[in-house]
Amino acid sequence: MSKSADKNSAGNKLMPYFLALAIVEGLFFIIYLFFAGDESDRSGCIIGIGCALTVALATAVIFLFRMINERIALRRAALKALGKHGIRKIRSDEAAKYAYRGIVKLFQGKYPDADDLLQRALSISSVRQNQMFCVEWLIKLYEATENEPRMLWCFRKAAEFAPDDPEVQSRLGHAYFADGKLSNAEYCFEQALKYDPNQGYSYYSLAKIYMVRGEEERALETLNKLTKIQENHPLVYAELATFYAMRNDEEKCRENYEKAILCGYKEPELLSARLTAIKQFNNAENATGEDLPHEYYRRIEKEDTDAGNV
Repeated sequence: MSKSADKNSAGNKLMPYFLALAIVEGLFFIIYLFFAGDESDRSGCIIGIGCALTVALATAVIFLFRMINERIALRRAALKALGKHGIRKIRSDEAAKYAYRGIVKLFQGKYPDADDLLQRALSISSVRQNQMFCVEWLIKLYEATENEPRMLWCFRKAAEFAPDDPEVQSRLGHAYFADGKLSNAEYCFEQALKYDPNQGYSYYSLAKIYMVRGEEERALETLNKLTKIQENHPLVYAELATFYAMRNDEEKCRENYEKAILCGYKEPELLSARLTAIKQFNNAENATGEDLPHEYYRRIEKEDTDAGNV
């Protein structure tokens, strides 16, 4: 939600306190009225009561107006998410109706309700476009709740609905890589390249998998393929610089580092620190590798109990 929406929400939370204060003030004047000693005091109390009631009424009206306005804004945002003909879709499509309600609950921060409604929408959707729409909003929900296992489930669902979409396969591959399931990740990136042979990110990711496994020749071959597809991409040369640093080839490491910087690598200090750490590891005695970047550890791949089930 936007900052303005957050501010409105914060204001709405304070409104009941202002309303309660005005009511308490009115009750105070009423009590004082009965115990007032003369007519002038009583007339003053009547004026005070009138002021307090006016403040209470105005506060209540402002509170209700803001609450209604915020709800309308959330529903408009949810309708906008459904596309140009959102209202028509809600009226004619049961899945769209559940999806709309789920998005509203997500905007309101009512995550369990949003999960239930979006899952219902997904379960009754039969069109691929609608299924992918529900999955994308479930991903937003699980990102908000930091539920990584459910996000992985969403990525697998997306690949199930759209197996020929290279972006979907690539995203699932990235999730598997982060989870240490390198065989599954490799399969997904290979599928992505099957449908888009020029997708640079999949080549780049496969090279990282090979480097993590210690399959350096395959990594180099893959990176060299990538330079022909995206010859000016800084990540390619940063990875090549890392590769040659690991092989103690300072000349080629420096050459590719300079190319990465020339092509606009965004974090040259971090790249330089990485290469320095690898160099120190290569030349130090009894080095443990604890100072190396995490993705370049020679780590043991997790068992793929669901290998191929992507």
